[in-house]
Amino acid sequence: MDPKQKLPGLYDPRFEHDNCGIGAVANIKGIKTHKTVDQALHIVEHLEHRAGKDAEGKTGDGVGIMLQISHRFFKKAAAQAGITLGGEREYGVGMFFFPQDELARKQAMKMFEIIVKKEGLTFLGWRDVPTTPDVLGKKAVDVMPYIVQGFVAKPANVKKGLDFDRKLYVVRRVFEQSNEVPAWRAASRCPASPGALLRCLRWPSAATDFAARPERQRSFHRFARTGAG
Repeated sequence: MDPKQKLPGLYDPRFEHDNCGIGAVANIKGIKTHKTVDQALHIVEHLEHRAGKDAEGKTGDGVGIMLQISHRFFKKAAAQAGITLGGEREYGVGMFFFPQDELARKQAMKMFEIIVKKEGLTFLGWRDVPTTPDVLGKKAVDVMPYIVQGFVAKPANVKKGLDFDRKLYVVRRVFEQSNEVPAWRAASRCPASPGALLRCLRWPSAATDFAARPERQRSFHRFARTGAG
């Protein structure tokens, strides 16, 4: 390539590096559609050249997509788990990656519920996240966490947006720093309004199959961000 040749758009070969791959999809009209999710997963499937891979060829160093909270999806999914949610942005959703050991998992879950209450919030319940571990490599399956979602209600005296986000952030940080939670403590994401990052030790081509199909089909978003590596 001629270094003097002017390239169209924002691309510049000087910024090419050997690092993680990312992508972004957005509806410029601000309309929530499932097409956003499909396109984000399509990007992930084409990031294999950016992700690390083991000798077996089935386990990578992590890949995922970050989405807005889909109220339409969570309203229905939470109801199926016996959880009643309020209106849009009236609750926070946390993604938790707990140990497979039942006793250790229940201890961490109980600790989170206690912290939520101490911070003046109301814990609504847990929901198991449907997955398809059959598509993962052996190394990923051996260390695969127990994935659940926790729901926290917004108090009536707290405003939507930043005020509620701050309270959720405090809950997450207290939980992460708690001495009562062992070193393997659950990695948590309490995103409130922005979104949730789903990341696991899997290879990009398996990412679209790891999340159970209904999880993908009922989700509608304005934007999505992807990452691999």
